[in-house]
Amino acid sequence: MKHFFSFILLAIFALAFIQCGSSSGPGDTMKEFFGAVEKNDVGAVSDLLAPEVKAMLGDKKLEKVIAEKSEEITEKGGIANIEITEEKIEEDTANIKFKITYGNGDKKEEKGKLMKIDGTWKVGVSK
Repeated sequence: MKHFFSFILLAIFALAFIQCGSSSGPGDTMKEFFGAVEKNDVGAVSDLLAPEVKAMLGDKKLEKVIAEKSEEITEKGGIANIEITEEKIEEDTANIKFKITYGNGDKKEEKGKLMKIDGTWKVGVSK
């Protein structure tokens, strides 16, 4: 019986470790967001957006904006790298600064705001 409880305890710790290791931070979410935009993956982009942003844009405008940005990224040779240069997290809000390097060598510095909603970082509106 003692071994059984030890096994259960070990399983609980392993599960907790796996869950902690798999959660992504706001920088990871922003990288995932731009990867989805690059692929023109409207569903993935929508999943990464805060509900207020989706409501503000609406489905048709969101599709149009993603298609335009995807084409713009493709014309620059795709995204070669995204470097998070600053990440400030306060409770359930994060402000990040990052640098996008495109395949053609162009670089662009950006900033973004994310909100943690139900334990998941979502891309919001920067002010």
